[in-house]
Amino acid sequence: MPLDELMAITRLRQWSVDKIACRTPRVTHVHCRGWKVRNDRMHDARLVRVLDFERALSRLSQGEQIALVLTYRDRVTIRDLSRALEAEPHIAHRLVLTARRHLADILDRFDLL
Repeated sequence: MPLDELMAITRLRQWSVDKIACRTPRVTHVHCRGWKVRNDRMHDARLVRVLDFERALSRLSQGEQIALVLTYRDRVTIRDLSRALEAEPHIAHRLVLTARRHLADILDRFDLL
């Protein structure tokens, strides 16, 4: 597998972790009034990474988006993916491969690899 596709997979997995982290609120030092720990830079950087990746992901076709998200975020097997797409397993596998290549190209163009 080419390096750019491996980087695309890494970005997919990082996106899924960052997306969950952006939705999870953190409460610290509840007993202190008027004082709040702010990790704005870390949170803002995570949010920017998520938005940039979603912008790149939106450039793919809907079928390619579904294939990548189900495969790498939800960890669905090719057999289950083929059932979800109502296609043969070899077609679903081919769709994941081409979607991964297209995503790697888009991420490279956006300078996100």
